[in-house]
Amino acid sequence: MKRYLTLTNVRSPIVQSLVGIAACALVISGCAGGTKLAHNAKGSVYLEEVTDWSFEASHPAVIDQLTITKIVKGLYGNDNISGSSRMSAGGSKPMRIFSDEDAEFLSPLLAQGLSKAKPEQIVGFRVSSSAGSGSEPTTGSIYVQKGSLYLTIGKGAKPTGFLPESAARTEPAPSYAAGGSLDAMTMIIDYHAMAQAPMPAAMPIAKATPITPIAPMMAAAPAVSDSAGQEVGESEFMAQRLSDLRVAKEALAKKDSEINMLRKESEWMKRELRNRDEEIKAIKSTKVSVKPAPKKKSAQATHIR
Repeated sequence: MKRYLTLTNVRSPIVQSLVGIAACALVISGCAGGTKLAHNAKGSVYLEEVTDWSFEASHPAVIDQLTITKIVKGLYGNDNISGSSRMSAGGSKPMRIFSDEDAEFLSPLLAQGLSKAKPEQIVGFRVSSSAGSGSEPTTGSIYVQKGSLYLTIGKGAKPTGFLPESAARTEPAPSYAAGGSLDAMTMIIDYHAMAQAPMPAAMPIAKATPITPIAPMMAAAPAVSDSAGQEVGESEFMAQRLSDLRVAKEALAKKDSEINMLRKESEWMKRELRNRDEEIKAIKSTKVSVKPAPKKKSAQATHIR
């Protein structure tokens, strides 16, 4: 009986530790999973989990690539925006946020991201626009919720409107969609209406905040500058890939170690259970074989006359 109680007490913390290790393995497995859909010199598209527990998107969402292209090309801003007031200076004309090349890069990846995203995820993106040399990369996010597509530009050229105007409205962007930008606005777009709308008309591209060139001589050799920029982009891409592979390798090695530990714990528990079963059988067999001897009748004295 004491042996049984001892084994029971030992098994309780072991089971708890096994459950804890299994939970950790599941968490590590989820974190190690890749969330990037694309990453190259042009830009990146990725899935990002929202830590706000009240957030819940209508994901996965299936929106065709053509509709996404119309939405991306429908964003426009004004040239020469004056500061954070978003008021156009000097009667500036509307200009598209993304070029045709940007839309060609983003559209299929954004559609793929929405189809793979979970309810607690949004699709983030970063694109180096071809609108002009030295332009700041544009970052943002999209997600689908209650029949509308929410598109936010965090950094880069800020959108001031959408074409067609009847298909969208704006509101201040939540922190999880703004990517750290304090004055970001979210476009809430009726993507069902955009599926039936024509492709937005072509217009000039709005430039993000340009980087001032160091010397005018740099404009004299654009080919060399483009080549150097491409080499830098490729080296950054390779460095990122190597970093991702190293992180994945470390996560796999850690999981293998934990799986081996679980296997050893399981084998030890099996041996203990087998030993306990054998002891119980031995005790039962001993009880059966040892039976009390029958009592002898006491001798009675015979009276002889």
